[in-house]
Amino acid sequence: MTKTKRIKAVIFDLDDTLIDWSGLQGTYRELFAPSYGNMRQFLVEQGYDMPSAEDWGRIAYECVVEEWTEKKKTYAGANFGDAIQAMLKRCGIDPEKVSLKEIMLAYGHTAAPGVEPYPDTHPVLSQLKTDGYKMGLITNAFHPMWMRDPELEKYDLIKYFDARITSGDTRFMKPHPAIYWRMLGLLNLMPEDCVFVGDRPAHDIQGAHNVGMIGVMMDPPHLNRGFEGTNPDFVINSLSELLPILENLN
Repeated sequence: MTKTKRIKAVIFDLDDTLIDWSGLQGTYRELFAPSYGNMRQFLVEQGYDMPSAEDWGRIAYECVVEEWTEKKKTYAGANFGDAIQAMLKRCGIDPEKVSLKEIMLAYGHTAAPGVEPYPDTHPVLSQLKTDGYKMGLITNAFHPMWMRDPELEKYDLIKYFDARITSGDTRFMKPHPAIYWRMLGLLNLMPEDCVFVGDRPAHDIQGAHNVGMIGVMMDPPHLNRGFEGTNPDFVINSLSELLPILENLN
């Protein structure tokens, strides 16, 4: 007789959980500067009178920071489209006259240099797929998921996931229960059927606990976050340590 699994799905955070940002080359501001430049070039080609490249880069960065700062107050999902509209208004451009989809495409989001999956990411996800687990991905990214998908494709990770969402898509960010319930609906499962794996205690783990999921904290040595007042059900230093935990739970 085949034993019925207690745990039917594993839901992952993305950044610093499945992909390692410790090798990032340069600062975050430097990372996104070329993409902001792509947006400016698109708008120039559309006939808009744009600020200098330096001023536009400053405006874009400030609007992104303001978007995150404001939305974090209520865990509403920071949204890239809202940040773009703020950028346009600050430049005297009517956002209603610009296609957000086109300017997002012009942005040209790509994988960050120096950022790669952990060495055991592929083997672990492959084993979970072989073992019959559903897999979901929830990331507190303000880009829509279609903008993050090229990263997953570059890393050859997209094939593992049954469902993928960002906080920008859902308008809620972890630890708000709504983003977890959205994923549970996509997987057609209940919280007790799932384990959540993430690196941020106050967001990933507390959010998972708030809806009744088991929370596994990914705590590789380079992060050194501490528990931030949370109590993870399990703590792992590498993804490979997840496999025996699931075996014991089942």
